[in-house]
Amino acid sequence: MKKSIVIHGFLSLAILFLSSCVENFSPIVEIDAEAAKSSYPKSITVSPMNESVTITKKEIIIQPKSEGQVYTISGYFCGQIKVGSKKAVIKLNNAYLENTSGKPTIFAKSKIEISSTQDSLNYIVSWGRSFLKKGAIEAEKDLVLGGSGSIFIKGSVCHAVEAEDVKIKGSGIFYLEGTKRGSALTCDKLEVEEGKSFSAYFLNSKNGIKAEDSISIGSGNFHIYSNNVALKINGKKNLSDEKEKIRLPGGKFYLKENNALGVPDFEF
Repeated sequence: MKKSIVIHGFLSLAILFLSSCVENFSPIVEIDAEAAKSSYPKSITVSPMNESVTITKKEIIIQPKSEGQVYTISGYFCGQIKVGSKKAVIKLNNAYLENTSGKPTIFAKSKIEISSTQDSLNYIVSWGRSFLKKGAIEAEKDLVLGGSGSIFIKGSVCHAVEAEDVKIKGSGIFYLEGTKRGSALTCDKLEVEEGKSFSAYFLNSKNGIKAEDSISIGSGNFHIYSNNVALKINGKKNLSDEKEKIRLPGGKFYLKENNALGVPDFEF
């Protein structure tokens, strides 16, 4: 017998989806990351620049000595940023970060927060050839996206963002674009608490949001466009307890040109 998935709050989302032909959607963000690159100075600044930071031609290594250390990054860098074993906060202040080797642009060994300063415009882009399904951001543990500026994350290798548990907060704009063999966001769990006012775009990917275990959204504005599947639970774990895997008690959703709304066999 097929098991069903209970979707709390999904009925109103389904109604929104079905009425899309008569509603005006917010405009789809079109980003030309290559063209934007020319407007950033060809130098990188990391602050504080102390013994915990090492910069070479193709690599920045950040090894915080204490949890919660904040590093502000500005300017242009081509290569990989590796963040070590302590929880760190990477604050982007008009930064353009790219990696053309097929590897992640930001790779974190521990929990990490990536945020943007107010009114700043930031890019995290990965290019190149790779047989591995890597993201532009890859966190081996938890990831928090926040801030009040804009962060455009484009993963041309496979995913835009890959992490364990992901939280989104703040009042900024997040643009996540993967590929047709990957996801804009792939994680174990996605959680958004109440009272958040950010706008997040998940576009042009095999999956807009894909989670192994659960998706829980209490606030925020979600624009999910041009994916094969908008919201997906992988369904390979805990098959005996599939209920309440996707919970949408809050938030606003704008859906367009997705081939499927979500995993099959929803119950309302």
